[in-house]
Order: sequence, then structure tokens, then C-alpha cells
Amino acid sequence: MAPTNSTGGTKKNQSKTTKVPALKKAAQKPSPKPKKKPSATRKTGTKQPDKKKKPGNFHEVKKTVLGIAILLAVCLTTAMLVDIFLKARRPVAPETQTDKKRGPVAPPQAPAPKPPEDNSLPPQKKDRPAIEPKLITKADGLKEKQHPPDKSTIAKTQVHKKGSAIVYEVYDDVTPPPPKKVVPPKRNDFVPQIAIIIDDIGYDKELTMDLLNIDKNITFAILPFSPAGTQLAHSLSAKGAELMLHLPMEPTEYPKVNPGPGALFSKMSPEELLTQLRKDIHAIPGTVGVNNHMGSRLTADSDKMNQIFTVLKQNNLFFVDSRTSAESKAEQCARMFQLKFSHRDVFLDNVQNVEYISGQIEKLIKEAKENGSAIGIGHPHQATLDALKRELPKTRGKVRLVPASRLVEVPSG
Repeated sequence: MAPTNSTGGTKKNQSKTTKVPALKKAAQKPSPKPKKKPSATRKTGTKQPDKKKKPGNFHEVKKTVLGIAILLAVCLTTAMLVDIFLKARRPVAPETQTDKKRGPVAPPQAPAPKPPEDNSLPPQKKDRPAIEPKLITKADGLKEKQHPPDKSTIAKTQVHKKGSAIVYEVYDDVTPPPPKKVVPPKRNDFVPQIAIIIDDIGYDKELTMDLLNIDKNITFAILPFSPAGTQLAHSLSAKGAELMLHLPMEPTEYPKVNPGPGALFSKMSPEELLTQLRKDIHAIPGTVGVNNHMGSRLTADSDKMNQIFTVLKQNNLFFVDSRTSAESKAEQCARMFQLKFSHRDVFLDNVQNVEYISGQIEKLIKEAKENGSAIGIGHPHQATLDALKRELPKTRGKVRLVPASRLVEVPSG
């Protein structure tokens, strides 16, 4: 009985055992991927040591090459910067050296410098060697048009120093015979008219106000940038006096005689001259006209006078020619611009003596009787003040003292 039971049991067990492997196989079939994963990791695990070794050498070579490239780039950049810096500096040195070489050559070929500042000479020397040979036989006025003047001529103005003598006017050859005026038809009630202009106002305030107290119809011509010029302009205007700009201009005696701050010079370009002129006009508030201070050289230059008269015409200002030169072109320029104009007939105080000035006042009255009107010019001297105090009261009934603006008109053809 025992053997049968055992054999039967074995069959059952065999059937069970056959079923179990089948189930295991069925369970193992859907998981082929997990089996591949460890194999993949093993494969990659075996190859990783080989990959790490190769990139390590390559990376070191790459770093070395990159370092060399950066070093070369820095060196090239530095070399370029140094070269640019050196090139930028090279042109400056030759120019200054050539300028210094040209400096001593120019003075023998050029006339005496005429701008107001000695510091302005080097810029002119640069241009003169190239143009002077062509202009040796031409007039000075033509030379002035060819080369640019120094820009510093209007940038700085000379200030009067205390204690130094004030040069009011240059009286050499200042009495050329003036052209005859048109005499108006005489009427029974006609009274000749005179105007007295006191030039060079702006230094002596007390003497100026004393002159105003003699007669309020005296005209005062104020120097631009004078120490008391602006203050006196306000004071005189407040008391009803007529004001003019006493415009400094270059005399033939320059540079021995300096016309002072705000002067116009023949070496100025048109832009410089017009700019300075506008500054001078602005410096004297309330001015209604202009006359020249010195100016024997500049008034003889028709081109410069034309430039001046363009500004005067724009500002509705008249011009009285002091006639410091017989060669003055002021009247013909005024005719062209249709600018109100007149000229000085008598200098009252070119000799500072009361008796002489009294005689000049008599001469002024005589000119007025002959021509209908006359203009006299004086200066703020004590002798002038004393003579006017004595003589002007005697003129009543003979002539009428009027402001200068009453005796100007557009010159006829």
C-alpha cells in the first residue's frame, strides 16, 4: 500500500512542479526589460573608464591653446593701443616746430604789427610768408583783406591804468579844410545853429557834470569801457543830455598811440570788427549817434567804414566825422548808405589855453553864420570848462546851441 501511495503522490507533485515553472515563466516573460537594464548598466559601466581618460587629455590641450590665443590677443591689443597713442602725438610736435621755425622768418617781410595785442603776432606770421610776395606793391588796405587777423583783438580790451596820462586825441594834421555845407536860404528870423560835442567822457565825473551845468544842449560822446562811462551815461541821460558813442579807431600813429579799449583796427576781419562795434554800442546805453575817437587810419579805409555803417544803419544811429584825417571816406560811405551824417568844423581845445579856446568858439560862431550851422568838438579839460563858462552866455542872440542830432542829415549827391 505504501508504494502506491508514494507513486500517486509523486504524480501529483510532478503535476504541481510542472505548473510552478510554467507560472514562473509566465511571470518572467513580461519583464525582459529589467533584465536588459542591468546588462546595459554593466556595459556602460565597463566603457566609462575608457571615455574619462580620452577627454582628459583633450581638455588639457584645449585649455593650453585657448590660453595662448588669449595671450596673443592681449599682446596685439596692447600693441595697437600703443601705436594709436604714438600716432596721435606725432603730428603735434612737427607743427609746433614748424611754427617756431616760421616765427623768426616772418618779421623782416611784414610791416609793423597793428593789432592791439602783442600776443597776437604768431598767428599772423604763419600766413604772411605765403602772401606777402604777391602784395608788396599793393596798398596796405589790400593786404588786410588777404590774411586773417588775430582773433584775440576783440577778446581782450586794455584797461586804463591809474596814474597814467589819458590821451584824448591826436592833433597832428587834424584841421584839413572841410567841404562846404549847403547853406539854407536866409530868413529874417533865421538863427544859425551850433553843436558842441565833448569827447572822451568816462574818466572825470565831476568835470563832466560841471560841463552839463553850463548848458543841457551840450552833447557828450562817451568812450566804451571807460571807468565811469556807464554810470555817466545814466546820469547824463537822466538830466536830458544827448549821448553819443565815442568810437575808438586805429590812428596812423598806432601802436605808438593806442586808441584804448573797444577799438576797431584795420587788421580785424569783418566778423571781428562788427562784433566789437556791437559791443561798443551796447556799452553806452541811450546813445543816439557815433563819432570817431582818433581813427586817422581807419576812417581812410572805405571798406572798413562801409562795414561800420551797416551796423549804424541797422541801429538808426547817425555819424559825425571828427575829421582826424584829410583822407577820410566817411562822408561818401554815409551817402551810399543814406546814413545821417555831419562832420566837425572846429576843434575847440587842441591847445589847452582859455584864450585860445575862446578864439576857437568865435571861429565856430563865424562858421555857423556863413554856412547856417557848425559843429565844434572839445574835451573834458579844465581850460575848456572855463572857456565855455565865459563864452557861451555871450553867444545868445547870435547863434543857438542845439544837440548834435539836430545838425545831421543824409549827404546829398
